[in-house]
Amino acid sequence: MGYKMKGFSGFQDKPKKSKKQIRIVGEDTSEIKKDKKGQSYVLQDYDTQGGAMKGDTIQLSGDFPKSENYLMGGDYYGKETKGSKKRKKGPKTYNIRTEE
Repeated sequence: MGYKMKGFSGFQDKPKKSKKQIRIVGEDTSEIKKDKKGQSYVLQDYDTQGGAMKGDTIQLSGDFPKSENYLMGGDYYGKETKGSKKRKKGPKTYNIRTEE
């Protein structure tokens, strides 16, 4: 019979929640559009290995690099928005950042 400890077993650190972020490739997005509130966004054109799925909305904030009316090519990182996390199915919405 093995020894079983009863009661408090000591302090343990809680595991940190990982922040879900995806890698977005600028070449794989649609033309820049604006929503009713004037917020700029692009749609993801293809499924990618970085986690973005076709139809996902990428919200552009601040000063983002663009070429004509498209997001400039390169790697960007997106973090899922609060409203998007509430949805169980369907396309997700991400805020874009230029650094990891």
